[in-house]
Amino acid sequence: MDREERIRNAIRPFVPAGTEVPLAEKIVKSRCHLTITRDRKTKAGDYRHPFGNQGHRISVNGTLNQFAFLITFVHEMAHLTNWERHGRKVNPHGKEWKMAFQEEMLPFLREDVFPDDILKQLRIHMKSPKSATVRDLDLMRLLKSYDDPSHKVLLEDVPENEEFQLGSKRFIKGVKLRKRFRCELVGTGRIYLVSAIAEVEL
Repeated sequence: MDREERIRNAIRPFVPAGTEVPLAEKIVKSRCHLTITRDRKTKAGDYRHPFGNQGHRISVNGTLNQFAFLITFVHEMAHLTNWERHGRKVNPHGKEWKMAFQEEMLPFLREDVFPDDILKQLRIHMKSPKSATVRDLDLMRLLKSYDDPSHKVLLEDVPENEEFQLGSKRFIKGVKLRKRFRCELVGTGRIYLVSAIAEVEL
C-alpha cells in the first residue's frame, strides 16, 4: 500500500464521499503531513510552514462533521499554497490567500459534495473568504446543524437572563451586541462577550 492510498483510507471517515481521492493527491503532491486531532476549543485547524527538517504541516480537528472538516482542510491547504507562492512576503489572510482559497475550494463546490443549503451559503462565503469560518455566522449555523445531536445548544437559542455553562464556567446571558452576547460570569459579576453561536450547556 503506497502513501497516497494510506492517506485516502485514513481521511475517508472524516470527509464527504469521494473527496478523499483529490485530498490525498494534494497531501502527497505538496509533501504535507496531515494530523487529525482531538477537539480543540480555540481552533478547528492550523497550518505550519516548513521549518528545519520538517515540511508543510496541517492539522484538523477530527471532531468536525465531514463538511466542516473539508472546508477547514481546504482553508489550511490555501495557506500552504500561499506560502509556496509568496513565503513571508504577504499577509497570511490577505488577498493572495483569498485567491488561493478560492482556487482550492472551486473543485469541491458541487452538489455531490455539499448539501444544497451549505453549498449556497459557501458560494457566498467564497466571494470574499474570512480569516476563519467562525466569523461567518450564517455558514457556521448551517455547518453546526449537521453535527451529531448533543446536549449542547447555541447561545443565541438560550433565553435572555438564563444561566448556562461554557467550559467550566457558568454565565447569565445578557443582551446582544452585534454578533456577541453580553454575559455575566456567575459569582464574580465580570462581563464577557460570547459568540452567538458558541455551543453551551443549560
